[in-house]
Amino acid sequence: MQNNQQKQQNLQNQKNKNTVTVDTKRMRIMIGALGMLLPWLVALITLSWPQSVSITYYSLFAVGTFMVVLGSAGILLINYKGYEKIDDITATIAGGFAILICLFPMTYLDDPSLKTGVLHLPSNISNIFHCVSAVGFFGTLAFMSFFLFTKTSGEMTKQKKIKNIIYRVCGIGMLASFLLMLLNFFDWAPYNLTWIVEAIALFFFGVSWIVKSDAIPFLKDTR
Repeated sequence: MQNNQQKQQNLQNQKNKNTVTVDTKRMRIMIGALGMLLPWLVALITLSWPQSVSITYYSLFAVGTFMVVLGSAGILLINYKGYEKIDDITATIAGGFAILICLFPMTYLDDPSLKTGVLHLPSNISNIFHCVSAVGFFGTLAFMSFFLFTKTSGEMTKQKKIKNIIYRVCGIGMLASFLLMLLNFFDWAPYNLTWIVEAIALFFFGVSWIVKSDAIPFLKDTR
């Protein structure tokens, strides 16, 4: 009788483990997809190439999409559960930065003194928190992709080696994209450089999370 109970308990534990794994994989896909889609959705809604993704906060038609998509990604990141505690903590930090980006809009270029955001700060003051949060957001995501997603337990499979290359490229890509922002300070930048950089960084972000989800058949570990 005791052995049967133990077997049933083991089966239930395995079932719970598999359920969590499936839910986690779905969450990774959703996080990655939201990130990749955001810049293109706001561009489509505004029927333009906006100066930046964040500037669409001030668009009557795009603000809802901007807030819902980025806010949803933030909430998913906060609720994300990885393999280790550091995965949970880092994802929560990234999610917190995503929420802060929503709460503290960037400068309203036509009137920097415009009161905006939940705290009704002048937009040029709100922009300080916005920029710090954006750097923190992408910096944390790059850290996850480069250092956490590449960790492994046991044998390093061929698929895992390929995925690690992708994770590192995505991590470097997110950081390198933001270095292009320095061109703004030298007036070498086109009008929508910020949008281009954000779209590239969000693409790398999305790729790393979708690869992590094992949704790509030929990259799934065979062992």
